[in-house]
Amino acid sequence: MALTSRLVINSGISVVVAATLTATAVATMHARGDDDRHGPDHYTIGLFGDMPYNTLGRAQYPALLADINASHVAFSIFDGDLKAGGDGPCSDSLYTTAIHNFNMLERPLVWVPGDNDWTDCWGRYGASMITFYDPLDRLALERTLFTSTNQSLGQKTLTLTRQSDEGGAYTLYSENVRWTYGPVVYLGLNVQGSNDNYPYADTDAEGGPTVPVRSAAEIQRQRDEETARKAADLAWLQEGFDYAKRTHAKGVLIDWQADPNFNNEQQQTNTHEYDAFPDYINALRTLTESFSGQVVLVHGDSHYFKLDKPLNHSVGGGVLTNFTRVETFGARNTHWVRATIDVGDPNLFVFEPRIVPGNTR
Repeated sequence: MALTSRLVINSGISVVVAATLTATAVATMHARGDDDRHGPDHYTIGLFGDMPYNTLGRAQYPALLADINASHVAFSIFDGDLKAGGDGPCSDSLYTTAIHNFNMLERPLVWVPGDNDWTDCWGRYGASMITFYDPLDRLALERTLFTSTNQSLGQKTLTLTRQSDEGGAYTLYSENVRWTYGPVVYLGLNVQGSNDNYPYADTDAEGGPTVPVRSAAEIQRQRDEETARKAADLAWLQEGFDYAKRTHAKGVLIDWQADPNFNNEQQQTNTHEYDAFPDYINALRTLTESFSGQVVLVHGDSHYFKLDKPLNHSVGGGVLTNFTRVETFGARNTHWVRATIDVGDPNLFVFEPRIVPGNTR
């Protein structure tokens, strides 16, 4: 048995620091999408994304997948980016290789897309990405390959509710998903780095002289995509919280790719780098304030492990104590985050960075 200690930060985040890496048995899986509101009251899940990047990441990736398998998590969530931005083109093999790797996991894997997978495939990182691809074509391919059924990836699968199942205005968005496991409602959304695919000519130009020049019409086409998708995302968030309230869930965990740059923590001087994100941040604040349980946002994008409480109340300015942000490892740091859900813990979620042996160089 591993020796562990618990540190509570800001009276709302529990972090378990383990002296050794051990496997935790998980109760028999009961998850069947939205039809199951029962399941275990204590279990663990794996969180990772932004990998494998470059030669080093590809060499280390099998060890990460093996470590997740050895930990016997109930399921894992991948928060986008199947490769480094300049790590070659967005060819079809990028996606089929990713699916093959995900299916090395013995337990279910839920995928959400990342900007390096589609929004940046037009050539954001220059000549290293040749052949260039239409971002919307690549997203359409991902939907075909990753979301054509209501099942997750992995050797065992979860049944997912997709936004596209509901028809109507948001039929296109099969990558937006929901499922329930134990006391938690999980939401996966297509929210992207690179300013959520809301481009500007000045940010396009930052990639250097080998980056293609997009026309004003093409930039507007991508903006139109972002505007429509954001409407779908915000509707899916609202519906997810409504569902959590109806089913008396104790927590909501949201997973998307983009770092939303809370409080301009990245100290960006050009608002064109992040002005698509305030709508999402405001929605998270409003929905969390009206929810009695714990809320977690898990994202990737910036490539380092982070655990904090970045939101304040809309009135009074005090910290919004039932909202937690977790950023997963990524890029050259081929590690993952383990989340334990424990209905007996007042914080419900306990997060542990899992350093994969052999991936520390």
